[in-house]
Amino acid sequence: MTSTPTSIGSDPASGHTVAVDAVSVDASDIERLHKTFPDVRFTSSTDQNDWDDLVRDATIVFGKRLPRHVIVDAPRLRWVQAGTAGVDGVLKLGPWPSHIALTNARGVHGIPISEQLVAMMLAFSTRLHILIRAQSERRPVAREVTSTKWELAGQTLLVIGLGDIGGSLAIRAEALGMHVIGVKRQPGHVPGCQTVVGLDHLDEALPSADHVSLCLPLTKETRHVIDASRIALMRNGAHVYNVGRGSLIEGTALREALSSGRLGGAGLDCVEPSDIPDHDDVLWQLPNVILGQHTSGHSPGNSRAITSLFADNLRRFLAGEPLRNQVDPIRGY
Repeated sequence: MTSTPTSIGSDPASGHTVAVDAVSVDASDIERLHKTFPDVRFTSSTDQNDWDDLVRDATIVFGKRLPRHVIVDAPRLRWVQAGTAGVDGVLKLGPWPSHIALTNARGVHGIPISEQLVAMMLAFSTRLHILIRAQSERRPVAREVTSTKWELAGQTLLVIGLGDIGGSLAIRAEALGMHVIGVKRQPGHVPGCQTVVGLDHLDEALPSADHVSLCLPLTKETRHVIDASRIALMRNGAHVYNVGRGSLIEGTALREALSSGRLGGAGLDCVEPSDIPDHDDVLWQLPNVILGQHTSGHSPGNSRAITSLFADNLRRFLAGEPLRNQVDPIRGY
């Protein structure tokens, strides 16, 4: 679906024009912004060419589509509110303009992503993934399932990255009776975690985990944080989950470990080199893999949640107050 650019509202007394990505923000939420901020001009479009033009003319951009080539040359642009928690895509192409503030949607995706992570862990433990595949083939697998299933209660989950997503996962995993070890840059108490260690102690923590979940942003420091050497530190048959970015796990090492059975399984919402694997990728055929196809962060309430975050930040911007979720372009989060 495409549309011509639309302008909502009268000429703004504030002089600000907000380009809203109509692909990721529902029409009802765009209308809500208009009603809340009647003196701000809002423009929106689903068409990519139109969207580029709107970004070029805006002082503020809000949404998931962030055309880097337009942003860096937009003469009036002062602030970009990403509709995603990760902003590596727009940062990896070069230095971020120092005069443009960048904020992300941290805090919005914790519930849907952590629920999908729990669903994948439960699928592996109950062997639900085997039952679903066998059903379409009318293949009896009861003996296989009953002889290989286990319970999550009492098992150890290592959560790497304890922001909104990792923190939400820790609480849910603890409720299931799991022993949760967290990994974060600055260790400290985190609800749901029995232990929290620094990233520099990751190698010491990996051998104790039955499940390893990556909930990190992608930065220079976290790229390939799990590689062949760290897979070798894991327990035989351990399960790995990735809802951050595909390149948090080195792709070749991951495929080899899953194909050989060194890893018991993987729940992958994203994978290197692309979030959704190519048609002939071995991951499609491996019975111990669940591919999330980059759906974990999406929910019926996603647009409303990111719009509420943006509305609060827009109020702050107009009042000259500090913005929430400001990204350090050097660190990448």
